[in-house]
Amino acid sequence: MTIRSIPARWLLTATLPLLMLGGCGGSSPDDESDTGSAQAQGAAVGTRSMHRRTEPGNAAAIAEADGGQATALHATGQWDAQALATAAARPFPHHVTYTSGVIKPSNVSQSAMDSAVQSRYASWKSTYLRTSGGQGTWVKYDDTSSTVSEAHGYGMVISAYMGDKTTFDAMVKYFKAHPSVNAAHLMAWKQTLSGGTMKNVEGADSATDGDLDIAYGLLLADVQWGSTGTINYKSEALAVLHDVLAHDVNQTTWTLKPGDWASGSDANHTRPSDFMTSHFLAFAKADSANATKWNNIYDKVSSIVNYQFTHGSGNTGLMPDFMVKSSSSSNFLPVSGTYLESSHDGDFDYNACRTPWRLSMSYIVNGRTDMLAPLQKQAAWIRSATGSVPTKVRAGYYVKNGTNGRAYVSYDDLAFTAPMAVNAMLGGGSGQTWLNNLWTSINGGDYGSTVDYYGDTIRLQVMLTVSGNWWTP
Repeated sequence: MTIRSIPARWLLTATLPLLMLGGCGGSSPDDESDTGSAQAQGAAVGTRSMHRRTEPGNAAAIAEADGGQATALHATGQWDAQALATAAARPFPHHVTYTSGVIKPSNVSQSAMDSAVQSRYASWKSTYLRTSGGQGTWVKYDDTSSTVSEAHGYGMVISAYMGDKTTFDAMVKYFKAHPSVNAAHLMAWKQTLSGGTMKNVEGADSATDGDLDIAYGLLLADVQWGSTGTINYKSEALAVLHDVLAHDVNQTTWTLKPGDWASGSDANHTRPSDFMTSHFLAFAKADSANATKWNNIYDKVSSIVNYQFTHGSGNTGLMPDFMVKSSSSSNFLPVSGTYLESSHDGDFDYNACRTPWRLSMSYIVNGRTDMLAPLQKQAAWIRSATGSVPTKVRAGYYVKNGTNGRAYVSYDDLAFTAPMAVNAMLGGGSGQTWLNNLWTSINGGDYGSTVDYYGDTIRLQVMLTVSGNWWTP
């Protein structure tokens, strides 16, 4: 595609079914109790059908629709020199040594990678950060003046890694202005600018991915600036973590629920893109009173990933967008048909595209080897499937609804290509050329400086990781 930022499927509205290419078939060895419980939840379904996001829009359209607010702020330097004025304990760049065997690009210098990350951050801020509504800073994620907690969590993590206290604190202010109706320390999942203020829309409950990243960002901030100032970052992080355990976790199965709204049968569903493996280990360290619980969550994630590897994804290591507890065992299986977002909820789609990045992190920064086999298989498979050409990564592969690993679309997307660079870091010497190609591709070789909120924001976090700047709190 010449216009990578708007694949055809992203032009559909959130109220219409997402029509995808491909057929059906290919069942899992286990039967599953996927009875469409979310659809039976009535209003819950209405607010959750596009719970991760209304499809993100083109970056240029976002800027135009916003009346040039971001450009004006960038021009005044409000988010440049002033934003970085407060000294951080670990200012960017802050290089760390990853687990032995993890590789980094060999076709670019460390200083060049650091400069690329700094440039991407400046571009990302000027394109997506907003202050409209007077409640703090938020991330504009589509062609309307809207944001979601997923985007907010990303923004808090990124600004903490970049040592940008001004932006981070303004994002904390916004987060605290929009609590979930179910838990005071979790964030309502979506807001839209209306009548001069950002108002909760489509249900004021939470999404687990945003909750996890917000907590992680607060832990990073505690390292960067300490917790004796205006904001007690550590205390705020622990408050979020305790609400996550109470509302986002099924403590019978030790699985993550899609959000604090999930109850009944929905509590037996989980979203692998929420499997932020290194986050859970950081949470166990920070929240020592609940370390056993956080380790239980990590262990269950590992069990689910390895079961899928041996029961369907043995050749690809692919994970689906959503999974459900089997009716006959404690195992979790890809959902059949539409559970929450599209007919590809059981496939490697716009949620699961993040799993090559998220799942790889506990090995890269923590040295955990329990999921290494499926992740290294994935690195070898995608390298072979694409011939080491990044733009041949397709924006959707079957896991449940067709032959595992067969693409059901013919286009690429930055949100799918970028995470493969983190996964490629596990490939050893045989993956070096693949990693080099991916870095070049996502850093302007194939994808421009602004594509869309989702791809650009994932890319920035991937580049932080691949460049060796992803330290742990």
